[in-house]
Amino acid sequence: MNPSSFSKGFLLMYKYRYWQFLLYFFVTLVAFEIVLAPMPDLYAFYSSAIGYIGLSIEATLPIPQILSNYRTRSTKGFRVSVLISWIAGDMMKMFWFFTATSEIPWAFKLCGIFQACCDLFLGFQYWMYGDGPQGTVGMGLGLKDHLSPIDGLNIPHRTNGYELGRRPSNSLTENDARKFG
Repeated sequence: MNPSSFSKGFLLMYKYRYWQFLLYFFVTLVAFEIVLAPMPDLYAFYSSAIGYIGLSIEATLPIPQILSNYRTRSTKGFRVSVLISWIAGDMMKMFWFFTATSEIPWAFKLCGIFQACCDLFLGFQYWMYGDGPQGTVGMGLGLKDHLSPIDGLNIPHRTNGYELGRRPSNSLTENDARKFG
């Protein structure tokens, strides 16, 4: 089997399962709404729980991107337009949360603060890492070549089998080749 056709088939299957999951999730939520709506006490608890779960999920959405950027020391593929719109949205949301004349629950404020911090950290990663060790610098300051959270921590960081841009340790050097050659 051709590896290219296998990966295309896998992606199609993955997309199908994603949309299938969303459909089932939507149908389940509608069913809960219909069943629990006539029971006010239970519905109030269900409604609050759904709201807090959704708020928590939204607040933690940047975490996988932060971890991926940290692992690869790169923001390659992450669009600066997305980053700018996230940070701008966070700033507007924070302004509204703390200046609104209506009462905004503290859960919203805390999740918004957390999400804004995550998005600002993503901005710092973009500035620091850019496209990674082999790529261009994010916003042009070049700190990724000099400062890194990985430097000095004795944490092995691998990129395509090469540790921090050096040859793998099982490779023979010219001196080794002369000794054993």
